[in-house]
Order: sequence, then C-alpha cells, then structure tokens
Amino acid sequence: MKDCLLTYMSLFLLKQCSQRIYLLRLLRSQGMSSNHLNTIFHVIIVSRILYALPAWGIFMSATQSGRIDAFLKRTHKCGFSKELLTVNELLVESGRVMLKKMKSPTHCHHMLLPPNKKWTTTSENSESYVLPQCTSSTYKRSFVNWCLFDFQ
Repeated sequence: MKDCLLTYMSLFLLKQCSQRIYLLRLLRSQGMSSNHLNTIFHVIIVSRILYALPAWGIFMSATQSGRIDAFLKRTHKCGFSKELLTVNELLVESGRVMLKKMKSPTHCHHMLLPPNKKWTTTSENSESYVLPQCTSSTYKRSFVNWCLFDFQ
C-alpha cells in the first residue's frame, strides 16, 4: 500500500512539474535569459519537488527516484537548470537544513529530537543525541531517525 501511494505521489508530482515546463518553454520563446529561466525553474519546479521531501522521499524506491532524476536531467538538457540536480542530492540537503532548524529550541519539531548525550564533546557547537533503538528499517527511515543516523 505504501509503495503504491508513493508511486502515485511521484507520478502526480512529475505531472505537475511537466505542466510547469510548458510555462518555461513559453518564456524562453519570448526571449527570457537563461539566468532568469534558471531562477523561475527553481521557484516553480524545484520548490514543488522539495515540498515535504524529507517526509516522503526517504521511502522512495529506486524506480521512483529514477523517474524524478530523469525529469531533472531532461530539464538540465533543455537549459532550464544550470546544474544537474538529483532527487537524492535534494533530499540530503533538505534533510540537513531541516535538522539544523529542528535543533533550535523554538522550532515546533524540536520536541521530536531525543535527549542530548550526558557527556560533553570537545567541540562546543557539536550536539550529540542519544540514538534510538531501531528494530525495523521503516522506523529507522522515519524522518527524525534518518536525520539523526545520517547527519549527526
């Protein structure tokens, strides 16, 4: 069921992004510069891909991420994106940014983080958390645990 839902979500996402490519083609035909097209690409397409990506992107299969990567490669070849993006790069970067924000005590998701370790570290800015015991891969791949295990 979960895989079916993720497939539907990724196909729906690609359908929306493909429709937005039409707008970029129209703008390019009107003479818009590649710098402006790149900016608009990030605003209307990359932002759509990034929306809640840390929450659902962790569970994507290779096929699903491959479809999104193929779309991003196609947009790069068309000249809408200056750099070749991959969904994995976007996922890792958005996960790092989200974890950094969550470390702030005023963030609404700060309470989801486990307690800090009792001993002190040599670096003053380093925060180490007590890692939870993960008995299943699904639990380990949930957003907070994924960030703690991969980015700490």
